[in-house]
Amino acid sequence: MIIEMHEKIRKLPASPAYRTLVRRRKRVTYLLTAIGILQFGVYFGAIAWLPGLSGFIWPTGSAVSVIIWLTVLVIVMSVLISAFYIWWTGRFYDPERERVLKELADD
Repeated sequence: MIIEMHEKIRKLPASPAYRTLVRRRKRVTYLLTAIGILQFGVYFGAIAWLPGLSGFIWPTGSAVSVIIWLTVLVIVMSVLISAFYIWWTGRFYDPERERVLKELADD
């Protein structure tokens, strides 16, 4: 039993379907990582190079910190990125991975 499982696991990286699946997952994770890095770059860049945003005065006379709204936006975007990855994994990646593993088990 253990030897059979070891053989299936050894065959897994050689499977074209598995390699395609891994490439697809890498593309998605690289894209989401790039979005996350970009959003944090914009956020920290705004704090560093636009310090006036921290005490912006609206034409109505009220003072509000734009940085606070950017912080909220970064937090919400981070949650949305995580939620999307969880949804994508459950909807596309996991079923395909199970199919590939079942194919190898049937061989």
